[in-house]
Amino acid sequence: MRTGKLPEHTFKRSIINPIRYRNEDTTFRAAVGHDGAVFGNMVTSMATTAFCYTGNEMYAMDNAINNIIAAGGKPYGISIAILLPEHSEEATLRRIMGNLTVRAEDYQVDILAGHTELVPSVVEPTITITAYGTVLWENQHTKVQPDMDIVMTKWVGLYGGAILATLKEEELITRYPQSYIQKAAGYMEHTSLMPELSVMEAAVAEHPGYIMAAHDVSNGGVFGALWQLLSACNCGARMFVDKMPVKQEIIEVSEFFDINPYMMNGQGSLLLVTDRGEELVDAFCNAGVMANVIGTTMRNKDRVVMVGDEERYLVPPKGDALNAVFYGQPIPV
Repeated sequence: MRTGKLPEHTFKRSIINPIRYRNEDTTFRAAVGHDGAVFGNMVTSMATTAFCYTGNEMYAMDNAINNIIAAGGKPYGISIAILLPEHSEEATLRRIMGNLTVRAEDYQVDILAGHTELVPSVVEPTITITAYGTVLWENQHTKVQPDMDIVMTKWVGLYGGAILATLKEEELITRYPQSYIQKAAGYMEHTSLMPELSVMEAAVAEHPGYIMAAHDVSNGGVFGALWQLLSACNCGARMFVDKMPVKQEIIEVSEFFDINPYMMNGQGSLLLVTDRGEELVDAFCNAGVMANVIGTTMRNKDRVVMVGDEERYLVPPKGDALNAVFYGQPIPV
């Protein structure tokens, strides 16, 4: 198998299909497009580090919390599992926990439990975060109807552009001014969905049923997230690339490495299905969160992406475009 997230067919065949016991009280569970689970009034999700570099434990924290929010929850607490290479220094552990505790305080979530171990087979620190929350709104993905709006927050390729600017600065500086690269790297400050959560909390308090379904944009980019969201909703959609918010710095960084920003990790961005798209966009923008209606759902299962006047079709995610840069894999198309 290739590095990165499992292909959809492998996920279904080797992860989902073998599951036999299903508790009837679990209303949202492991499936394509489901990155969290809901049981009773509780939501849970898990995430691990993606790229191994100093400080990357924040990716796992943000990803796990973002999955809670996308599943309809409000974060409450986390558990932390840390696997370290054999003979690691205690200073490494202190640094990791120091970063995580600061981030947990930012999120206002408790660190509830954890596990730490030094493992000979581990070559880089590996951090897994399990997040827990309480249900804020009911995910109604099975009730999505035609002609509902698909809303996207923040920008295409948000995390991917920032991580490339951070880890590949020496290469990028051969073409762009350092200030330009630093601006792209600065988008790492926007990889949390907590600003979206406050808007969603107010929206559902005013209009229960306001939000039908949601999915965070992470591995596989906005195209991958759209595929997974529509799979969860069992519907098609017509979407417009020119309506998907994007930063010029992220486009430039992507073009430098000849990768598609729409297939690049976009952690920090959220997709939502609603019958009040423009109202929700106004609410996000009034709170300082960029948002736009990028498409509408359709009765048939076609997943059409309009690139100008040209019709293209979404396909199941084949990995993240970042893998071509960091692992030398073929670029997803």
